[in-house]
Amino acid sequence: MNIDLRLGDCLEVLKTLPDNSVDSVITDPPYHLTSIVKRFGKDGSAPAQFGTDGAYARASKGFMGKEWDGGDIAFRTEVWEECLRVLKPGGHLISFSHSRTYHRMAVAVEDAGFEIRDQILWLYGSGFPKSHNIGKSIDKIEGNEREVVGTSNGKGYSSIQEKNLEHDNRPYVDGLPYLKADRTLTKGNSEWEGWGTALKPAHEPMVLARKPLSEKSIAENVLKHGTGGINIDGSRIEYVSDYDKKHQEDIRKGTGTFFGGEGESRCEQIDMNGRFPANIIFDEEAGQLLDEQSGISKSGKNKLEKGTGGIWNKGTNLPIGPEYGDKGGASRFFYCAKASKKDRNEGLDNEPNKTKNRVNSGGLENDPRWAPIQVKNNHPTVKPTDLMRYLINLITPPNGVVLDPFMGSGSTGKAAIRCGVSFIGIEKEQEYMDIAKARIEHEKNKPIQGKLL
Repeated sequence: MNIDLRLGDCLEVLKTLPDNSVDSVITDPPYHLTSIVKRFGKDGSAPAQFGTDGAYARASKGFMGKEWDGGDIAFRTEVWEECLRVLKPGGHLISFSHSRTYHRMAVAVEDAGFEIRDQILWLYGSGFPKSHNIGKSIDKIEGNEREVVGTSNGKGYSSIQEKNLEHDNRPYVDGLPYLKADRTLTKGNSEWEGWGTALKPAHEPMVLARKPLSEKSIAENVLKHGTGGINIDGSRIEYVSDYDKKHQEDIRKGTGTFFGGEGESRCEQIDMNGRFPANIIFDEEAGQLLDEQSGISKSGKNKLEKGTGGIWNKGTNLPIGPEYGDKGGASRFFYCAKASKKDRNEGLDNEPNKTKNRVNSGGLENDPRWAPIQVKNNHPTVKPTDLMRYLINLITPPNGVVLDPFMGSGSTGKAAIRCGVSFIGIEKEQEYMDIAKARIEHEKNKPIQGKLL
């Protein structure tokens, strides 16, 4: 296992890597959330800082006011062409993006020569809505008085929220903002009260793409290069109970719910080590929210009647199988990355405190509720290490090499150590390189995890 961290612009550093030298690419590039109109559409907008043409040649500040989120690096085909070049034939790429800008990144990946294999969605429960109350702005324009409906209570949340806190100890509840003491909450009466400008962010899409095979078949490609496949069995979701497992076993044998009688398996890929991995991933909080909404399901009594060739559901023409007493929430069908508050700061005890913005630009940064705070790891988009480990495990062969050309604060590198694979990380910003080095070095002292947690 080798860890290779390189400081510099990813396009320049990628050019120093040999052809066909890495087994997978897993990365989280800038999302470029500054609006296209603001960056590129106005008269007198910033001149091109690189290149002489192209619709996205101008750079500007982006997410949380970070310079690196401006520009268009994730939309540039040449970045993904370099990733394609260094990948072995059949090697996979997973790259995060934002729901607003994913399409531009995915098109660039495809134009570079990759085959788009799927889209993976990471669902999380901690997104914060930044919607503008149109009714409040209209009342301000028209001079309308607004009704006082509550005040903040000095406990860090509003009186409107207080009734929900027995079920939730988050700093904000049901999408309502965190409020400090002595703040008046108002409501208008115009027809536009309650209308806003944005939805609560709750997912990030990832493109799953593959470099074209060099051999005639996937089997021949795997034998020659060790790449081309997805680690299905090694990424299965554990069953929540013996009943759950028994139900799946009957499906595999052709005796269960979907088949209604004895027979050969009609689903040869159903395996007793767990459920087939899906293209949706939850974080732990989102999994809990899903279970709250879906409820805990439990198999019930069926009215049965004998039918030709098996047992059939009364009043229908569909075969059914035995009851299993299986119960659980809907999240049991999906992998849940366990989010950890200490994950982002492990290994940084000796690092100096840094300033972290808590909102994007647009005025809220001047609100004392959202003033910058001092933290050890000030990267605004740190991914859970367990999530990155799951993705590495999904597409990287044993003893392989995973590349992250947008390393950030090093979560992919930490995850690579947990998987026992080699890692190449590229980062442009010195402050994040320092954080990544410390986090990755700290992870080296931990044992390799032979099983997904």
